[in-house]
Amino acid sequence: MKIVVRLLAGLLLTVLLPLTAQAADDPFIGAWQLDIARSTIADNPGVKSKQFVFAPSADGVLITETLELLAEDGKKHVSQIPYSYGQVTPQAGPGIDGLLVVKADSHTAYWTAIGGGKILSQMQVVVSSDRTQMTFRYLWAAGDPTGSRFNDRYVYVPATEG
Repeated sequence: MKIVVRLLAGLLLTVLLPLTAQAADDPFIGAWQLDIARSTIADNPGVKSKQFVFAPSADGVLITETLELLAEDGKKHVSQIPYSYGQVTPQAGPGIDGLLVVKADSHTAYWTAIGGGKILSQMQVVVSSDRTQMTFRYLWAAGDPTGSRFNDRYVYVPATEG
């Protein structure tokens, strides 16, 4: 019985240690809360709160997004967005069928949304070196050729329990 327990413990460590190392090296990992006051959103659909939780997964990173809209009286929408750096990751949600996330440096990534085989938009995501802020900024969006929303900036801060 002791051999089985040791084998299982060893197997568990083999799986968890690379994920722990990945999390330590990736400044995006963690819980982030939208700071609406510090954000610039041209057409805000009435966001009451929004949180991203970036967690290491066996295939890369899994984001759990929780969105609460003012008009929906406390109803929260929860969705999951998987990705692996450097490859298009299939998406199950509406709107996009693939997401490509590429790191430019240790604190900057570019997210490219793909739908129907075409690029729909690209965002720059930057985590400050002190990990006090994560900023999303649209660089390009097929649905908005005027560029008016390119000034939008979504600022997230580390989430606190509460």
